Amino acid sequence: MAIVVLWAGWLLASGLQMILDSEQGTIREAVTDPSAAGFEAFVEQTWSILVATEDDAGELVQVAVVAVADRINGGGTVLLVPPATAVTGCVVQPCTLLDRHSEGGVELVRASLTGLLDVGVTGTALLTPARWENLAGASTAVVVELSGDLVSTGADGTTVVRFPAGRVAIDPGEVVDLLGFAEDGDAQARLARQRDWWSAWLAQVGTGDPGENLPALDLDVVRLLAAVASGPVSVVTGPWTPEGSTMVVDVAALDDLVVSMFPFPIPLVPGLRPTVRLLNGTGNPALDAPAREAVLRTGVELAVVGNFRTDGAIQTRVIHRDPALAEEANALAAALGARVLFDEMASPVTDLTVVIGADFRLGG
Repeated sequence: MAIVVLWAGWLLASGLQMILDSEQGTIREAVTDPSAAGFEAFVEQTWSILVATEDDAGELVQVAVVAVADRINGGGTVLLVPPATAVTGCVVQPCTLLDRHSEGGVELVRASLTGLLDVGVTGTALLTPARWENLAGASTAVVVELSGDLVSTGADGTTVVRFPAGRVAIDPGEVVDLLGFAEDGDAQARLARQRDWWSAWLAQVGTGDPGENLPALDLDVVRLLAAVASGPVSVVTGPWTPEGSTMVVDVAALDDLVVSMFPFPIPLVPGLRPTVRLLNGTGNPALDAPAREAVLRTGVELAVVGNFRTDGAIQTRVIHRDPALAEEANALAAALGARVLFDEMASPVTDLTVVIGADFRLGG
């Protein structure tokens, strides 16, 4: 039941079944209970934002993708992405997010990173030192634990301890200095420092009313961060591995992370992939999340979720109403270990309908 309630927070619940449930060519009574047989709704795509941080010189020093787990109950994931991550799309290859930023700013960073993730984001926020000071300044200074001194070297060769080892309170005006500190030359340690600061800050924002711990600004990034901080938060340093002067991605690990972060992802190119209506025919809500993840891994666009009109379905099946979609239906069925049915009376709302039966197993 908990998963059904969670889904309800993600969905635009309405009486859509009068349109959606047409496999028998008849209009059925609207069902509004997300746990009831026959309930269906269009998905509300995962709310997310790409946060790019620049220093005073306008250099890209941090990238984070923040996604809300549940708009009602809050929580979410912060994926930290090294600016030195290898990507495609540059004029000269190989290249990194730093190169993309130099070529065309945050929009090119967004284009390359969403291409790497193979999912769109709702928006983009560019944060400068002054903007971070305003954003983080609504709450008290965040305390982080540093394993060693962070030492800066001046142009004349003189050194100064920028942040000492131990427990350090990071003033809002120092946030970008900490997030962007790279003079130790350890990219993984830099990610770990960023993780520790984000984790401590969001925990602090989530204490009490998150809205009171953020500036009173009518900005999407403020509203999204308040939603994330109001529930369980995971800050992920990502599936990145150093390779020379760049960071490369573990593709399989990134795919797993994306499926987890984006329950209802925004397609990069709408209409390019088959749309799917996913119905649980077992009456067991514990299968909702595994079925959704299994379907998303096949590369389709999930448009509608809900429950089949009756419980007790034995066999998982993929239904299509257009012979031109037979190839896509067969591919999806093969990935899910399902059978394929052609039904001219199937719902026209999506290209394909998947009914999860008792035989559903992860991995097909």
